[in-house]
Amino acid sequence: MMSSQHPPPSAPAQTDPRGPLIRLSALFDEGSIHLISPEDRSGVLAAMGRVEGVPVVGFSSDARVQGGAMGSEGCEHIVHAYDVAVRERVPIVGLWHSGGARLAEGAESLHAVGLVFAAMTRASGIVPQISVVLGPAAGGAAYGPALTDLVILSDQGRIFVTGPDVVRSVTGEKIDMAGLGGPEPHSKRSGVVHVVTKTDTDAVLHARRLAVLLGHQGRIRPDSVEDVDFSGL
Repeated sequence: MMSSQHPPPSAPAQTDPRGPLIRLSALFDEGSIHLISPEDRSGVLAAMGRVEGVPVVGFSSDARVQGGAMGSEGCEHIVHAYDVAVRERVPIVGLWHSGGARLAEGAESLHAVGLVFAAMTRASGIVPQISVVLGPAAGGAAYGPALTDLVILSDQGRIFVTGPDVVRSVTGEKIDMAGLGGPEPHSKRSGVVHVVTKTDTDAVLHARRLAVLLGHQGRIRPDSVEDVDFSGL
């Protein structure tokens, strides 16, 4: 396990339950968390720790900062978290609560979000990727969870690219955020979500169980499997 390049996390004395350190502390075993990104105003906090003894990398949106919008610096933290997970061959868990890209940063933030998607794609098939959506995951943040292996949606989670106002202006359909991107449409129609929970606490507990299960799996070298043509079956 890599040693932290940042100071140990301060005790999560924040009272706002959306604080990333509070959320990451709920994911990891007590006393095992160490940060792999600084505690800053980037909108993302990344850490490494253990879940029932299994090494896991995690990152969390900071919904207190511009609604968790993804800027270039926050995206760098996510990409770094993926680099660590791939190098250490451990599961990675993303706790999402984000309004999407920081449009005020212009093309720079859009490019940074693209780098996050590229990191997720590179990690596919190498390490287990789990997403936990605890609030809105809108715009660019909607694509992130959809690129991962397993998606857990809290009752208050919402996944959509464009909001109800845009849908109404383009199509004339009146719909709220729950009907557009909540548990009902995603668990029964879109297939994007695999697990729906009633609370954020339950969502994180499910992520812990899945991280332990997948973290104990054996590893397969892709180059050790012979290519077979099944087209004749």
